[in-house]
Amino acid sequence: MSSFFKLFLDIVLWRKGPQDLPSSSLLLWLAALAYVVISAVQLAVLGETGLAWFFFLVLDPLLLTLCVWLMLKLYGHPERFLQTASAVLGTGAVLSLVLYLPLQVVLTLLHLGPDNGFSRIVALVLLGTFALVTGRILQAGTGSNLFTGVAFSLTYFFLINSLLGLVQGGGN
Repeated sequence: MSSFFKLFLDIVLWRKGPQDLPSSSLLLWLAALAYVVISAVQLAVLGETGLAWFFFLVLDPLLLTLCVWLMLKLYGHPERFLQTASAVLGTGAVLSLVLYLPLQVVLTLLHLGPDNGFSRIVALVLLGTFALVTGRILQAGTGSNLFTGVAFSLTYFFLINSLLGLVQGGGN
C-alpha cells in the first residue's frame, strides 16, 4: 500500500501521471474506498449533517467518476478510464490526508469558521490545489491541455457544491 501512496503522492507533485498507474479495477475500488474513508473523517471533523455525508460519501465519488468517464469518452480515450479515475480518486485521498484534513483540524482547533478571512484564503488555496492536480491528471488522460483539465475540475467542484446548496436550501 505504501508504494501506491507514494505513486499517488508523485502524481500530486506532478512527477508522475495516471499513465504510471496499473489499469486495474481493484486499484480503482481501493482508491475510491480511501477517498470515501478520508472524506468521512473530514466530515466528522467539520461536524457536517447527514445530507452532507450523503453528498460527499455517495454522490461526490459517483459523480466524479462518471464525469471522468464522460470526459474521456468525449475525448476518445475511454480505455484510459481505470487509470485516470484511480488517479483522480487516489490523489483526492492523498491531498485530503496530507493537506486538507490537517488544515481543517487546525482551523477547527483555532475556532475559525468558514466566514473567517483566513479560512477563506485556506479554502481558496485548497480549491486551487484540487483544480491543478485534477486538471493535470485530466490533461494526461484526455490528451488535451491543462486549461481544459482545470476548467473541468473547477466546473465539477462548483457543480457538486451547488447541488448540495440547492438541496440544503430547499430543506430550510
